[in-house]
Amino acid sequence: MTGLVSARPKLEALRQFVFLAQKGDLPVSMIPRERRAAQWILELRIGDALLDEATQQEMARALFGKAVAAKRWRIESASYRLRTQRLVKAARRRLADPLAGPWFD
Repeated sequence: MTGLVSARPKLEALRQFVFLAQKGDLPVSMIPRERRAAQWILELRIGDALLDEATQQEMARALFGKAVAAKRWRIESASYRLRTQRLVKAARRRLADPLAGPWFD
């Protein structure tokens, strides 16, 4: 049989539609969770910081707080520095064409 793989999401959507039509609202348990939302929020925050011309060290401190070393942060907080750099790269890519999503899909 073909189509079994694609049937599950369609059945779930149909189940949500029927429940919504009958009750007028979906319970929280039926609302799909966007797994990448937390990452997108970080990217948006970094995008705002880029537009405000914040340094990467300021961005890291705003996101990760006291976990970022006060002195020698590039060495002692290298993982946070690298994570901030990746977020900056992603935010710049998204800011180049902001309506291409996922921020505004």
